[in-house]
Amino acid sequence: MARRPDPEKRDRIVRTTRDLLRRRGVAGTTMLEVVAEAGASRGSLYHYFPGGRSEMVEDAVRGAVEEYTAGIELLAAMDPVEAIPLIVEVWRAEAEASGYTAGCPVVAAALGGESEPAAREIAGRAFADWTDAVSRMLTGAGVPASRAEPLATLALSAIEGAVVIALAQRSSEPLERVARELVTLVEAEVQR
Repeated sequence: MARRPDPEKRDRIVRTTRDLLRRRGVAGTTMLEVVAEAGASRGSLYHYFPGGRSEMVEDAVRGAVEEYTAGIELLAAMDPVEAIPLIVEVWRAEAEASGYTAGCPVVAAALGGESEPAAREIAGRAFADWTDAVSRMLTGAGVPASRAEPLATLALSAIEGAVVIALAQRSSEPLERVARELVTLVEAEVQR
């Protein structure tokens, strides 16, 4: 008799993979670790992910992208002077909650692209979509269209970079500094 799919078990495996990507990157996330941390059997991995490790990593990255995109789209409806500190606060809270051991799984996918090119493609599309969302937010606040996309790229790059520095220094100060500077830049662009 064939096993019936258990969406809850599959979701647990995806969440565990995502957490391992945040803490260990693509190269450091093995199927054996996922099995151990998710409390799943090896057979269940192949049952739920017939494409193996690649499919599992792609699904974890895709899930992270969907969650983060929903949050960014909500914030994009706000004034950037209010939204930027909120975006940074999410990362500060996540970094602190993990004891400064877990970063962004989408960045992990981008960096692990050689071994998982499809996951890197998902990450690349996500960053493009996020840049568009932040650019729309900036334009809506009065930032000239010619400046919105470059400033959106700068904001996302600065925030992701600050997450990395915060993890390395085990401090939220880099994130706080970046939030203050990005707000200052946005205010200056709006006043031009």
